[in-house]
Amino acid sequence: MRAIRFASRIAMIIATVFALTMASAEAQSGKGNGPSRRTVTMNVIVHAPEGRTVTREDFDLYDGGTPQEIESFAKLDSGSRIILMIDSSLSLRAEMPALQKAAEAVVNELYADDQMMIVGYNENAEIVQDMTPDLKVLQTASAKIIRKGVPDLYDALIAVSDSLAAAAKSGLEKRAVILISDGYDSESKTKFSEALRTLQDENIVLYAMQVSDRTRGALLRNKPKPPVALEQLTAATGGSIFTFDKAEDAAKSIADDLRKNWYRLVYVPAGVTTFDARRLLLMPHDDKIQMKTKSQHPSKLRPLN
Repeated sequence: MRAIRFASRIAMIIATVFALTMASAEAQSGKGNGPSRRTVTMNVIVHAPEGRTVTREDFDLYDGGTPQEIESFAKLDSGSRIILMIDSSLSLRAEMPALQKAAEAVVNELYADDQMMIVGYNENAEIVQDMTPDLKVLQTASAKIIRKGVPDLYDALIAVSDSLAAAAKSGLEKRAVILISDGYDSESKTKFSEALRTLQDENIVLYAMQVSDRTRGALLRNKPKPPVALEQLTAATGGSIFTFDKAEDAAKSIADDLRKNWYRLVYVPAGVTTFDARRLLLMPHDDKIQMKTKSQHPSKLRPLN
């Protein structure tokens, strides 16, 4: 196994400042459309009655409280790039055979054009199996995981987000993390808010199979309780949370979202400041339609600490 390297935070800050400077220069010189005219693409997970076709006329989109005009809305039938993250720390309240069985359930639901990477994390996020479509290889990969140490979940989320960012650059829009964990973070250098904003910034949907909370509800300093962390990570990225004890059912539901329920929404933000953090809201006209997307566009300016 080998550790995933963290992307440089300083490099990201420099790139962001450069992008802002160029955008300002273009706007002042009359070149381009300015930041307010930049097309935005979002993932939307849609649950509707079987046979019901959902179109852009079936809902309203609000960005920062301002109604938006939707340019296009369509189901994506392409393959997904998925990272299966497994908490490999010693104190996780799950036995290794159960973790391997859950991982196998997820792998068995993959489609022919899907690819998956398997990562075990404790103090480090380590690649157990590189991104591959090979089911036979993936089915046995979780057996290589070694239980040790404590879980630095938030650092691991940054690491896998950086790995999935490369897929985005090649045009692959359907990117997801499936996390097997109780949501506990021990000593990450990354704050919870930064891990969440990175997932949102990269348009990565996070699903979780929730293991029993090892802290048994204890308060944690400067971070959410483990169950709350999982709830927020899934809800704020458009994903869902499932119980670890029903891993096979969870795997099937996740596979349905990735294959049958994943839509691409495209619009040009109007009436908002696009560099600021803005809340997002989808309002279906029919209460039989449920729609999930990330809860906000995070700020374009990354914190320096």
